[in-house]
Amino acid sequence: MKIDDKRVTFPKSLSVKYAGKIVEETETHLTLEGEDEESYLKIFTPFRGVAKLILYENDRWVDAETLSSISNFDFSSLGLDNISDLSLDGKEDTKGKKK
Repeated sequence: MKIDDKRVTFPKSLSVKYAGKIVEETETHLTLEGEDEESYLKIFTPFRGVAKLILYENDRWVDAETLSSISNFDFSSLGLDNISDLSLDGKEDTKGKKK
């Protein structure tokens, strides 16, 4: 997972529900921009239900439990360590493509 200012990028393989503005979508990743207090990212795991709820508050993404910046959160504690260091090097450009 990559958090850059108002934007959060995560792999589509991750089971999530979200609200916010989709600013970029590739075959493998989705980038969401926080717009208001209604924007969120709910991350699920198959064995625990909701693993983490991330909210967009005061122009930043925060952990819903602690209201601290999510950029410092250790996803390995949830068994989601594969998303903490998201590499976007292999992303595909979808500009001009229709779905």
